[in-house]
Amino acid sequence: MHGGFYPGFQTVKPSFELPVVYEDDHFAIVNKPPGIVVHSQRKQSHGTMTVRAALPFVLRPPKRGTLAIIRRPASVHRLDKPTSGLLLVAKTKPAMVDLSRQFRERRIKKTYVAILNGIPSEPSETSISTEEALKLGVDVGKDSKDCKWQVIDYSLDEKNALTIWKPLKYVKAIKANDNILTLVEMKPKTGRYHQLRRHMSWVKECPIVGDNTYDGGGDAMCLRGRGLFLCSNRVTLDHPYFNSVEGRAEWDALPENEKWAGGSISLSEDGTTVEVHASIDLPNKFQSFLEKERKRYDELGSADL
Repeated sequence: MHGGFYPGFQTVKPSFELPVVYEDDHFAIVNKPPGIVVHSQRKQSHGTMTVRAALPFVLRPPKRGTLAIIRRPASVHRLDKPTSGLLLVAKTKPAMVDLSRQFRERRIKKTYVAILNGIPSEPSETSISTEEALKLGVDVGKDSKDCKWQVIDYSLDEKNALTIWKPLKYVKAIKANDNILTLVEMKPKTGRYHQLRRHMSWVKECPIVGDNTYDGGGDAMCLRGRGLFLCSNRVTLDHPYFNSVEGRAEWDALPENEKWAGGSISLSEDGTTVEVHASIDLPNKFQSFLEKERKRYDELGSADL
């Protein structure tokens, strides 16, 4: 198929899958696979193996009459090539402007999960409550009131950079630092270049498994075989159209079976804002890698240590 659903493009469909997690006439959220770039860089050519090339084949054009449709859907932000997960895509000019504004004002709340090489320290002086994390404007879940979070406040490239995180699980592993792999959940308040990767490696001295840029080499190279274990698995944002005067009137008039988009859309607590919530399961490689390392440790660890 040439050009996909968008007419006027004589391109061939890329060979990778790009699942659509959410879509309407104004924007979409797709699940970027690892190893795929969002778009080609000026000095590098990736041919059709980019998210940009795949979008016209997986997204439907907005219906006739939608305001300011752009010629082809375009990503609003980027994910590093080895990172997988949720990517926001604009289908209209107003959506692009509004989503860019939300990123600039840090209103979009993103969650990442990663596997770290080692046990990250949790000093009491950098520990905060769920209530304090909510005040910082990250999506930590209001039901986990007793949960403690950690804050990394460490400037990158002379710009402030803030990451909120907590451990989810510890797994024994022969080749890991201190013989432990740590599954962590991370909430970046800022969006600096390689922020999560650099914060975990430089501040916590526990690089993300598979990060051949920041893992320090040495024994960590033994854990590189399955790529980077970093996934953007949840995002919360204000709908880029349904919160305008015209958009809210249009949304209010939708039938109930369409209004909530299968659970992806909800109203804020005060009823003033139409919000979009999207989440995905972690890639299968996360669980299989942790299970494989645990079994290897159980079978060989006591003899090797």
